[in-house]
Amino acid sequence: LLSFRYIPPLIWGKSGHIQTALYGKMGRVRSPHPYGLRKYLTMPDGATATFDLFEPRSEHCTGEDVTMVICPGIANHSEKQYIRTFVDYAQKNGYRCAVLNHLGALPNIELTSPRMFTYGCTWEFGAMVNYIKKTYPQTQLVVVGFSLGGNIVCKYLGESQANQERVLCCVSVCQGYSALRAQETFMQWDHCRRFYNFLMADNMKKIILSHR
Repeated sequence: LLSFRYIPPLIWGKSGHIQTALYGKMGRVRSPHPYGLRKYLTMPDGATATFDLFEPRSEHCTGEDVTMVICPGIANHSEKQYIRTFVDYAQKNGYRCAVLNHLGALPNIELTSPRMFTYGCTWEFGAMVNYIKKTYPQTQLVVVGFSLGGNIVCKYLGESQANQERVLCCVSVCQGYSALRAQETFMQWDHCRRFYNFLMADNMKKIILSHR
């Protein structure tokens, strides 16, 4: 497969901008809606961390208990379409899924401390992983992070060797490696980068202002 030449579909497949716009606004024609239970964890500073837990819908191919602990991208949570699609596919293949909701990202969950999610904070993700380890003492973990979530999960695994216990592997999807260098890139006009920078900043402003 790695040696095959990739030929994208006509129209939407030949432009990353069109792909982003279509999926961001419309999503899939039939986006799945996996059913999960929302868990609430009180952090030491009074913050309320939440994550959604989805049980597997079939037996894992190895016959073992395997849980995916998932950290979404910037300002995202378990209700985003790409997360729902990923969880639905994982459930069908025998994985339990735990999806972190970034602090402050869910519109119906109020902040209980004067802070929201950041690029570097692993506290909420660590609390979710510890809950899974205690609740399912036999489970093995697959750590998954999307974009900003990739930064968080890699940082979490590197903070302590104890954090790597029972972890089979870590998958980082579309991770950014340097926020400072990315900031310089997003200020450029080619490939509409500055427009995307405006959209992301506007989304962050909306989340901050919703908690003022």
